Formats: sequence, structure tokens, C-alpha cells
Amino acid sequence: MILYIKFFQILFVFPSLLMSSIIDGLRVAYQKFKEFPLAYTALSYLFITMSFCHYPIFDHWIAGFIMMSSPIAFVVGLIASGYLLYKRQKVMATIGFIWVLMAFPIMKRFISINNANTKEITSLNTLKVLSFNGECFAENAEGNSKWSALKSDIACFQEYSPNQHLEAQYSNKIEKLTTFDKERSVGLALFSQYPIVNQYSKIWDKAYGPKINGFICADIAYGNDTVRVVNAHLWSMGVRINQSIDALKNGEFKQFALEIMDTFDKMKQGFEFRNEQLKEVESYVAGSKYPVIICGDFNETPFGYAYGKLSLSFKNAFEEVGKGLGFTLNRQPYCVRIDQQFFSAEWQVQSCHTISDFNISDHFPVMAEYVLKSPNKISNNSNNVFASIF
Repeated sequence: MILYIKFFQILFVFPSLLMSSIIDGLRVAYQKFKEFPLAYTALSYLFITMSFCHYPIFDHWIAGFIMMSSPIAFVVGLIASGYLLYKRQKVMATIGFIWVLMAFPIMKRFISINNANTKEITSLNTLKVLSFNGECFAENAEGNSKWSALKSDIACFQEYSPNQHLEAQYSNKIEKLTTFDKERSVGLALFSQYPIVNQYSKIWDKAYGPKINGFICADIAYGNDTVRVVNAHLWSMGVRINQSIDALKNGEFKQFALEIMDTFDKMKQGFEFRNEQLKEVESYVAGSKYPVIICGDFNETPFGYAYGKLSLSFKNAFEEVGKGLGFTLNRQPYCVRIDQQFFSAEWQVQSCHTISDFNISDHFPVMAEYVLKSPNKISNNSNNVFASIF
């Protein structure tokens, strides 16, 4: 009988004590928040942004803005933690520094620090893959004399215009072009030194402007294996930050405000469209029985939703073996990396770098080399490869 009485005492008293402790803790936290509102707000925002970057919680344009602001949240959170430590708020400062440490894997998306000897070329059977937004490079005569320097096994182009000099270097090709003006067609192209055994391509509809965004999905016979390569060009926002800078320099503050609002609207629209486009691309690689490489112009920084979502299933080549910042945009704001190569677990990436001295476009090419970890174990029978997903 006594045991029953003690059991019911614990059953009813413990929740009350727990609730009382939680309320007391919240009361203390609120008092501290009133004392250090900016520092606590900064750490709270750091926690939110890191949560979204580690795992995109929901599919919405707000998530895109939150994730994109993570570098600022990281710096401000670090300063706030140091300030709280200076003010002898040791518990919250310690929590803040823990969150900052948890953010380091995300910050690696921005700057890659790798030992040059970590990924030594272990095999001659590397697959060299190029991804490049050429910005209709066919008009650039200088470019035609430099293409041999970018020769690869598989080349993925965005904003591609037909180029006979380039096409002559490859045995197989897929082109998905739309009319740009009276003289040119522009779109996507995938070239391969290996046979293309199956393919699918799509250009997404656009209410205005040239229809240049889309993707190509190709199954390629590589030795005794079959590999799947995707060339994607996600929604282009059309943001030109130099217009805002010029308005500010000229003292046109009203025009500057209008440019900022227009930039916000374009970015919001871009997040919405890219989220939908990424879902479609993912449907062609999710559960693939073949090793996958996804290349392209994602029109989004490494802190964006598209990068974060793909990082859940694939690794980023530059993040794994690149060095430095690897910026790929050859115009304002310059300091961004929006051209990417992702790969599945069957691959080992040997090298990845941005070719920053190739200046015929508003993007720089990205070149990477891969090796299959366990070649010859995947059937090369690719009949009806896409039957289950089309």
C-alpha cells in the first residue's frame, strides 16, 4: 500500500516539479533577454539558420532567404557569444560557441580548405567532367581557339549556342535549344566521349524572356558500367546588383529603394521557381541504380535551398576537394559560387577547380575528375532505363 502511495506521489508531483522548473528557467531566460536583447536575438537567429542549412525544414521561399543569410548569422553569432562571455554570461556564451562550432560544416560550403595531397589521383581511369555556362560563347572568336584547354570526357553547357569547333571534339551529344533571336538558338547541351544510351531533356516554360532554363538527363555507357549525368540550369533571377550600386553612388535614394525592392521580388520568385524545378530534377536521380553526377548553373549560392536540399543525398565536388573560394560568377557581385557539381556515393572525386582565367562568359567553367569506387559491379543493360520514372 505504501508503495502505491509513493508511486502516485511521484506520478503527480514530478510533472509539477518539472513544469515549475521549466517556468523558472523561462523566467530567468526572459530576464536575461531583456538585459542582452541583441545578443540573445543574434544567437537565436544563428540557431534557426543553422537548423535550416543542416536540414531544410520546409519548402518555402522564406527558407531560401533564411539559409542565404547564414554567413551573416554566423559572424553576428560569434560576436554575440564573445560579448556574452565578456559580460560573464558563461552559460549562454558557451551555448553560443557550441552553435558556432556546429555552423563550421556549413561554412565549409563557402570556403574549402583541403590538403593538396588528400585526394591523390589513384587511377588513370578518371572521368573528367566540365560544367560551364557559356553565355552564348559562339559569338566570341577568342573562345574557339581556347576550347582544347577545356577538353573533358563529359561536358555540360548552359546558355549554349551551336559551336562547330566545340562539337567536333566529342563523339556524342544532346542539345535542347530554343530560339533566342533571329540568328541564334540557345539552351542546354551535353557532350560525351562515351555512348549515350538513354536520355531525357526539358526546357521549362517561362512567361517572358528566352526559355533557357531546363535540364538534360543522360545515361552514359562508361566502360563496363552505366552512369547517369544531369545537366541543369535552374531559374535565372536576372538580378543585376550594379544597378542598385549605381543608384546609390549617384545619390538617387528613391531609385535605390526601388532597385532593392525589385531585387527582393526577383529573389523571392527565384526561390519559388527553383524549388519546383529542383523537385523535378530530383525525380530523375532519386533511387537511381546508376552512379549520379549533377552539374549545372544553380543560380543560387551554396547557402541556398537547392544546394542544401541536394546536400542531403549528394556530396559537392568543390566542397570535398576544392581549394579556396572557387567563385564562378564573372560579373558583379563576383564573390559567389553558383555553378556546382554534385555526385553520389558510388564516386570518389579526385579534383575540382574553377578555371578563373577563362574569360569568354559571365561565368567561369568548373572542372572535376571522378573515379568509380567499385567499377564493373553495375549492369550495363540500360534498356528502358527511365521507364520507371517517366
